[in-house]
Amino acid sequence: MRTLAVLSRKGGTGKTTVAVHMAVAAQAAGYKTIVADIDPQASACAWYAERRKHTQTPEVTSVTTGGLFTHRLAASRQGYDLMVIDTRPSTDMECIEAIRWADACLVVVRPAYFDLTAIVRTVELVTKMNKKAMFVINQAPSRRGGDEPKVILDTYQTLIELGLPVAPIGLRYRAAFQNAVRYGKTVTEYDPDSLAAFEIDGMWDWLTGELWPSQVPQPVLGREDGDLFMVS
Repeated sequence: MRTLAVLSRKGGTGKTTVAVHMAVAAQAAGYKTIVADIDPQASACAWYAERRKHTQTPEVTSVTTGGLFTHRLAASRQGYDLMVIDTRPSTDMECIEAIRWADACLVVVRPAYFDLTAIVRTVELVTKMNKKAMFVINQAPSRRGGDEPKVILDTYQTLIELGLPVAPIGLRYRAAFQNAVRYGKTVTEYDPDSLAAFEIDGMWDWLTGELWPSQVPQPVLGREDGDLFMVS
């Protein structure tokens, strides 16, 4: 079983939205998936409460930080292929435990000054613990006239200088994400033909190769009339 920790030391980055979207994408791709919600706010569990009205997968469970190892071991024995850990903002203790048991860490960051300053400690932790980690830019503004806004270019450059790779797919600020999660769904289920769904599909294709490097990752493709790609 592989374990993906979704991290952010700043609230409001969309960390839980990214976590549940990756979990649903994994389940749809044939990977038996479970989400461990270690955030006391339990946003992923609240999403799952709505989701259970129409499906039971992927399962979401509330887990204490101290019980993470035991829960992960049990999930592995039950034949799960992937565990996604939805962490809480701030506090080193929870972050360290999630990183400790992760095969890969996805650090969610918005293109905003305070988000960028908040992730420095996360970079220090994953580097010190010698863990594979990647940034994903979330809630990004759309292109204007075919060009990325300067804030995206500046954010990308700052992230590169911090020493971790940046996901080749970013997530734009789109109402579809909030519209979907309020019903316990993801954008690929709520509006499968939307640009938001193309972004999630592209991110999952890329993330598959990061979680299972022995597998040949699918190409990350966008639509000619879309703005799926961030910065190359």
